[in-house]
Amino acid sequence: MANTKISALPTFTGDTTGAYLVMDNSSLTETFKVPKETLFSGYTTNVVSPVSGSWTLSAGTNTVSFTVTAGESYVMWVNGNIPNGIVNWNATVTLSNTNVPAIGVQYGWWYDPSPSTTGTLVLTAIPNQIVGTAGGISTTIYMGSTSNVFTFGITNNSGAAQIVYYGYTKVS
Repeated sequence: MANTKISALPTFTGDTTGAYLVMDNSSLTETFKVPKETLFSGYTTNVVSPVSGSWTLSAGTNTVSFTVTAGESYVMWVNGNIPNGIVNWNATVTLSNTNVPAIGVQYGWWYDPSPSTTGTLVLTAIPNQIVGTAGGISTTIYMGSTSNVFTFGITNNSGAAQIVYYGYTKVS
C-alpha cells in the first residue's frame, strides 16, 4: 500500500467502532493512532455529517419546513434550481428553547428571469423567528412555541412538480 493515494483506496462500509485515525503532531515529527471515538467524543453525527433532504413542490403555492433540535447552533440552507427558477436561503442560528427566538442571521433570494415575467420558483416567505443585528443585542419577543421549525413559502409557477433541497449542519 506504500505510495497509494487516498482517492485510490476503497471506501470502508462496515462498523467503524474501534477504528483508528492517523494524525501527526503540529511539528510533523511524530505520528500517532487515535481511536475514532476519542477524536469525536462529545459530538453527535450531525457535527460530522450534514443533514439534508428535499421537498417536492406542487404547482402553485407551497408551505414547507424542516425541524431541528433546540439548544444547538446550526448552519442551514435551502436551494432550488430549475430552468428560470432559483431560490436560495441560508442562515446561521443558535436556538436555546422553542419558545424564544433563534438568534442569528438569514438571507433569502430568488431569481426573476426578466421584469416582465414571474419567476418559475418564487421565495415568498422565510422563517420569522430569527432575530439579531450585527453588533447589537436583541430583546425581541417570540410569540410562538416552535422556534426550532423553519418554515418557508415557495411558489412554483412551472406548472409541474419541482424539487427543492434543504439541509443543516450542527456546529455546537
